[in-house]
Amino acid sequence: MPLAGGDASEPIVAEVLTVGALLDGRYRFRLACFQRAYAWKPENAVRLVCDIRSAMQREASRRFFPLGRLMLAKAPGSPDVEIVDGHQRLVTLTILFAVLRDLEADPGRAERLHRLIAVDQWPSRGEAQDLLTIQELPGRLFASIVKRRGSTEFDPDVPREALSESERNIVDNRDGIRSELLAPGMTDEIRRALADYILSSCRLVTITVDNADLAWEMLNTEQNTRLAFSHADEAKSLILSAMPAEAHITAAGLWENCESMLTPEDMFRLLSHIRAMSWRGKSQSARPVEMEIVERFGVANQGLAFMAEHLVPYANRLKDVRRGYVGRDDGERMSIARSVDFMTWIEPHSWVPALLLWLKVQGPNAAHTVDFIRRLECLVWLSKIAGVDPGVQETRLLRLLDEIEAGTLPKVMPKLQIDATLRAHAITNLRSANFAGKHYAGCLLRRISATMGSDPGPILRDEVTIEHILPRNPHGCKAWLTLFRTPDGCKAHHQKLGNVVLLSGRDNQRAGTLSWDEKREILRASPFLLAQDAAKEADWTAQTIARRTESLINLLLVSFDLQPLAKGE
Repeated sequence: MPLAGGDASEPIVAEVLTVGALLDGRYRFRLACFQRAYAWKPENAVRLVCDIRSAMQREASRRFFPLGRLMLAKAPGSPDVEIVDGHQRLVTLTILFAVLRDLEADPGRAERLHRLIAVDQWPSRGEAQDLLTIQELPGRLFASIVKRRGSTEFDPDVPREALSESERNIVDNRDGIRSELLAPGMTDEIRRALADYILSSCRLVTITVDNADLAWEMLNTEQNTRLAFSHADEAKSLILSAMPAEAHITAAGLWENCESMLTPEDMFRLLSHIRAMSWRGKSQSARPVEMEIVERFGVANQGLAFMAEHLVPYANRLKDVRRGYVGRDDGERMSIARSVDFMTWIEPHSWVPALLLWLKVQGPNAAHTVDFIRRLECLVWLSKIAGVDPGVQETRLLRLLDEIEAGTLPKVMPKLQIDATLRAHAITNLRSANFAGKHYAGCLLRRISATMGSDPGPILRDEVTIEHILPRNPHGCKAWLTLFRTPDGCKAHHQKLGNVVLLSGRDNQRAGTLSWDEKREILRASPFLLAQDAAKEADWTAQTIARRTESLINLLLVSFDLQPLAKGE
């Protein structure tokens, strides 16, 4: 059904095609090197199946179901087309047909479904060909657990933690679609009707352009008026497109290797970390990082050098950090991974350039790596607790990079030292009457609990919550008003560090405004160590809260390898 440009000489041809016509062998799809990895999640893939099935059930009221648009780049006379836009849907449809194929008992129907995935004898070529080729690394998994006949019934032969995010999406979406097609009420007849409906009634607007650069120009123009790609996708597109055409395939492969090791967010952040390590100073942070990378590294002429000498090595270092591979032995690796985890809780990004540069300068097995990371962890936490201005902290961490490059030992790095002023401000905030209202309160309580021996996990509704033992509203229990005399007396203490513990949402609701004796039993039975520790107190008074505040501050200081509170401090 041509919409425009039916003449083959036209540079742009738009058609409305059924899925069956699109996959009848006229095209052999491949993914453009600029494309992002497969990013759809099970909620996207299963929603597509459910929407199509719902449309099929309403067939009497509508003649077709629209599946959106594909933009393809195709050289005249060739069956090869480059997918410029729409590859998430096309990959998901391929997974859907593969699952339908493997659930089909009729060999003839199963074979017809398989031909939507691969053609054993390509017209005029005489060899077997896949209709869809995606990026190399996820493509291997895609071939082994989706494309091959019968493969959707089996798990990958590698552990899940070894898979990239794109590969996990392929596995999860395949399994989600399979579960949907095997749900109660789904029969062979319904699955066959679904396959027939997709092929005959689901349609896509297919725009075919005879020049890949023109197709990308069209797509880039559209980005200004529709939902944009993620920051990582945009950065990848800009950096790769700045390189000469002959470097695109190699550069895309290097980028893909990095994406297989890191999350999209980490990939984008890594560019910012490289900028911080290469050019010190806050002024760069206001400009788009990918533009600065292109300009300062001369990507137009030295793009492959940038990727091979900077992006790939730092991606490997960040992968080692994220996976706990840094350290000389298991003990060191566990200690370092614990410190990295703790820093991520309170401040996920600012400290990463310092750690990556340390690993570059000293190597992952340097003798002082544990000491460096422990001191960095202490600096990150105390700066956050003390309320250090983010701009001041950024400048300090940038100056720390100079000390790392100079080869200074951690114990004498000036920017890693905890001075008396920073310590005092942190202690003041820990003692403050509004501690529980601070944005880091939950992270800090979690950190204290982990130091005691058990990480309860992040603060999450119903799972881990902050409980005020002396309640915010003491009017529900006269015992609290008796102990603290007035509502103002209660208000002066209920937000203090010593008055808060962690409880499940259910236990928090039960505790409410109960008296101490009643609430104590709930705390004692809680699986959370902070609650159990508080339950050891015989009574709950202002003196108890003050003493417990000091005790928890000391526990935190000692966990940072700092001196405990001095008398009168």
